[in-house]
Amino acid sequence: MVGNVQSAKVEALDHDNSESAQERRKKERQLTVFRLAKITSGTAEGWGFIKNISGSGVMIEIHPSFELKETATVALTDDVALTATIRWRKDALVGMQFKNEINVNELLASLRVHNKYQLSRLPRVHMRQAIVFRIGSTLVRAEICDISPAGIRINADYICEVGNQLTLVVPDLGDIAGTVRWQKGSEIGIKFHQRVSVPQITDWLANFYTKEITPESGCRVELG
Repeated sequence: MVGNVQSAKVEALDHDNSESAQERRKKERQLTVFRLAKITSGTAEGWGFIKNISGSGVMIEIHPSFELKETATVALTDDVALTATIRWRKDALVGMQFKNEINVNELLASLRVHNKYQLSRLPRVHMRQAIVFRIGSTLVRAEICDISPAGIRINADYICEVGNQLTLVVPDLGDIAGTVRWQKGSEIGIKFHQRVSVPQITDWLANFYTKEITPESGCRVELG
C-alpha cells in the first residue's frame, strides 16, 4: 500500500513537472519580439517583422510575394544572423526552425546598446538598381549598392562633401532627401532625413525581386 502511495506521488510529481515544462515552453514560444530583421533566401533579400521567438524557432511576418526557398537567414544586425529552415507559411506569416538551438535571453541582450556610443544597426539589403540624385542644380547618375529604411549606399562618378544635401530619385519609391555621411572612392553613404516606412520599402523590394530583370530595365540582382 505504501509503495502504491509513493508511486502515485512520484507520478503526480512527474505530471506536475511535465506540465511546468510544457508551460515554460509555451511561454517561451510566445515571447514577443516585434523587431525588424533582414531575411535572405536564395538570391532574394528583404525585411520581415519578428512576431515571436524561442530557442528553437521564430515566427516572422513577411511580404506575401517574397519568395522563400527551403532555408533562410534571419539577420537582426550586421553581426547577428541565424540560419533557419522554413517549416510552414500562411499568407504573410512564416514559421522557421533554427539550425541550432539558441539562448533567447543572450540573443536579446546582444541586441541592446553595447555602450552609450554604439547601437546595433539594422542590416542593409544588397541590390543593384540605377537611380539619379540631384545635388544643387546638378543631376547625377548613380547605382544603389545597399539600402535600409534609414539610409543608402550608392556608387557614383561624382565627388561629394560630407554634409552635402541631396535628393535621391528612386524608381517606384519616389524622391528621398538625404545627407552625405561619407565617401570612399566612388561609394557614397547617405542618411535619409526621414526614415522610409517599412511597409513601403518592403513592398518596393518585393516588386524589385519579383519583376523580370532585364538589361533594359537598368537594374540587376547581385548574386555573389
